[in-house]
Amino acid sequence: MTDLIVIQDSGHTARSGAYDHLVGHRGMRPAVRRAWNWLCWSLLRLLPAQRHAVVHGWPDDEGNAVEVLRVLARRYGGKVYWLLADIGYGGPAHAAPELADRRRIVRVRKNSFGSLRVALSAEATFFTHGLFTAVEPPSNRLVVNLWHGDGPKVVPDIRQIRSTVVVAGTALWGESKARALDLPPEAVATVGHPRVDQFNSMPRTEVLARLGLDQYRPTILWLPTYRMARAPHDRTWCDAADLSSSAAVAQFMEAISTAAEDFRLHVVVKPHPLDDDNYDFPGVPVLKQPQLDEAGVTFYQLLGVADAIISDVSSVWTDFLRLNRPIGFFIPDLVELERGRGLNVDNMADLLPGPRLISSVDVRCFLETVARNPDALRPSLYPGWTRIGAVQGDHVADRLLDWLDDFQRARGRRPLFTRQDERTRSGHRSASRSHGDSAKATVR
Repeated sequence: MTDLIVIQDSGHTARSGAYDHLVGHRGMRPAVRRAWNWLCWSLLRLLPAQRHAVVHGWPDDEGNAVEVLRVLARRYGGKVYWLLADIGYGGPAHAAPELADRRRIVRVRKNSFGSLRVALSAEATFFTHGLFTAVEPPSNRLVVNLWHGDGPKVVPDIRQIRSTVVVAGTALWGESKARALDLPPEAVATVGHPRVDQFNSMPRTEVLARLGLDQYRPTILWLPTYRMARAPHDRTWCDAADLSSSAAVAQFMEAISTAAEDFRLHVVVKPHPLDDDNYDFPGVPVLKQPQLDEAGVTFYQLLGVADAIISDVSSVWTDFLRLNRPIGFFIPDLVELERGRGLNVDNMADLLPGPRLISSVDVRCFLETVARNPDALRPSLYPGWTRIGAVQGDHVADRLLDWLDDFQRARGRRPLFTRQDERTRSGHRSASRSHGDSAKATVR
């Protein structure tokens, strides 16, 4: 088996022009950008495809990229280059032993000549936020846009990010991605996002112990997405006013604090890493990304042990649907978000697979039901569940490679990935076959 080589980047997204710094366009004038795209487009067709793959995720610990790297280490016979901002990054704790195998994994810094060389000659490329070679790929390259979640938020200026395939976790937003990225429906791998494999990668008791949480109390996460965002390179943007400035949030937090005490719950705020807001309210602890990193726990490992979540227009709840556990929706600024950031669905309130938490009474009722009868709040009981069409099942990274092999065959190309031992794949063979049959029936 040949070596696996890793390269990754750091950089965050912003609004208009958000992906420029990730796809190699940061600071480029339009004429220069067009020339660069033409050069990459030409070189991808002039240079022969080599037996190696490239993985690029942002940030360095991005869960989709990490889980794809792990499955490629098992099932891909060529080299894999993972583009890294910090070539000393060892990976999250659960994956670090695999990523430490220097015979299989070699780190290369992004935005170097070496990263450009391997990206231009890779037969397979996986990225989450674009890449400097993310122009229209030739037919002899497999370019997989892992993206970074489904959900109702409009993402502008993404049609410039070209790929062969895009990954989705729901039927509804898979169709939305196809339209936004100008891809045919058969190029959507609706198998789930690989990062959800982290749900089961650490025992619940260990996750809670590392974070100092009582395993005998239900754990509920409030996961507000950013309204005011602050990213590297001093990039800032605004989708709506800060939540903490709203009187509704103060009442919401007071209701949470009281109910958590009355019903013996852990309710924890986990803000988005880009969030510039302040959620320091009495009685409700805030858990930020550096604390997770210090504890050796990924966000998706924490999400996987949550008994319920409170969310909004974030993509996180669409992944949490896989667990069919209660989701409450606190969106006091829904109208402002619709008018500002924009949503890609109509009648968002009717789509939600859980109750909207509008008043303090709603909050208390939701938390009491989570404590006493959580089955009554399962998302599958709500009408939006069917319309959303969340993919179920485990081993998502493996299922993605199975789907891609079927996609390759259907378009007359060579499969790139070896099949995993059948004994370890019995839990998802039928799901994988159904996705493959769908691809065979539609791809030409």
